Amino acid sequence: MILPTSTGLFDLTHRNGTSLPSVVETNSGSHILFYWYSNHLKAMMLAALLWLALFFETLESFSFTPTIISCQPTTTTTSSSPLFASSVDDVTAASDQELNRRERITITLPPFAAMNQQATCQYPSVLHHLHIQSLLSQEEASKACQMAHDFAESTGRWLKPDSERHQSYATCDFPVEDCETLQDFLDEVDFDGRLFKSLSDLYNIEMEDLSYLDLFVAHYQAKTDNNNNPQIMDRLEAHRDGSILAFSLLLNSPDDFEGGGTFYEALRDVPPSFGVLHAGGTIRPQKAGDAVMHCGKILHGADVVTSGSRTVLVGFVDVSERCQRPGVLSEACKEWGRMDVVKYRFERQESKVHQGWLSNNSKFLHGDASSSAVKGFLPALQGVIRRNDPELCRRRRLEAEDILLRNILLPSEERFNDVFDGDISILDFDFEDDPSEA
Repeated sequence: MILPTSTGLFDLTHRNGTSLPSVVETNSGSHILFYWYSNHLKAMMLAALLWLALFFETLESFSFTPTIISCQPTTTTTSSSPLFASSVDDVTAASDQELNRRERITITLPPFAAMNQQATCQYPSVLHHLHIQSLLSQEEASKACQMAHDFAESTGRWLKPDSERHQSYATCDFPVEDCETLQDFLDEVDFDGRLFKSLSDLYNIEMEDLSYLDLFVAHYQAKTDNNNNPQIMDRLEAHRDGSILAFSLLLNSPDDFEGGGTFYEALRDVPPSFGVLHAGGTIRPQKAGDAVMHCGKILHGADVVTSGSRTVLVGFVDVSERCQRPGVLSEACKEWGRMDVVKYRFERQESKVHQGWLSNNSKFLHGDASSSAVKGFLPALQGVIRRNDPELCRRRRLEAEDILLRNILLPSEERFNDVFDGDISILDFDFEDDPSEA
């Protein structure tokens, strides 16, 4: 007997290999009548269960797809002079006052959470904002870049990715603390103070609640016919950082390479603007010393360098737990993990010779009273294929990301003070004395 399904045919046969009798099809071709003998009850029940499974797969499709809010990001600039004016490009002095005068570009991610999803905070939160701002002058960036190149050349740290420090997404890099000259130079110009002050002002977090999780210099170089070493790195796939905040500061001139930059999945469909946001959601600073500051939990990666080389100072900045709403990060990780499982299930099913399952219940039947057997091929259920749809998975990931950005930071008034500032009373008991004399 042949059962038609939306994805293929399922064959019900006797254990002796003969077909079940009397299959009658109506003129419309939409109804099939089966005449069963009483000893075929088990085969009927199994066939009904298969139809129910397909029905619930179809029913699930009407409730699984999330609702997406379409919205363009906003871009703002602050500057004491016109944006990208030549007077700004000519500045090379390193004073904090001058750095503060230079422009800052702010790009706001669009919302992705559905209207019916509950979020503690409204859109946009401070973490929806990406900021491009100068933290080093071009002269300072050039000096730091030369120090980094000299150290890497003498140690070979940029010849292959460092999989010990960054196991999941290894990069050709070295930690700043390993290069004493670069560390001393950054201390001399008070880079930490500039960075933490900017992050504190932009994301409403006290400087005392910020700390480095990692600070390193990464190097990307194009793979060409003259430089086809498979160990070198010309890009970095999309990922999320281990810290709440992160930044990437360009050390060498944009004229030294083509391509590169940091791409953000949430900005993929946003039109290019302001000379820094390019197709595919890639942000490319226009001068050395400019940093892109963002939440590390935003899905991002390094775009491919097509020629030349690109050197960046990268930092993962952690935020004190007292500033974070408990459970928000774990909930987001659960949703991202579900999407990873969906991809894994589909890839495992796709790797099989048969795109589905082979069914045979004969080994569970005993005796003549249970002489029916179900054998056949059931194609992969539509839910496995549908849930692996790239656009659907992308939207689910960005939904979870949007909710995390709204909720993870507590308002200032709700952050507990982890420094005890009360009075301490010391009770001095002399246990050698007789309590009855007290």
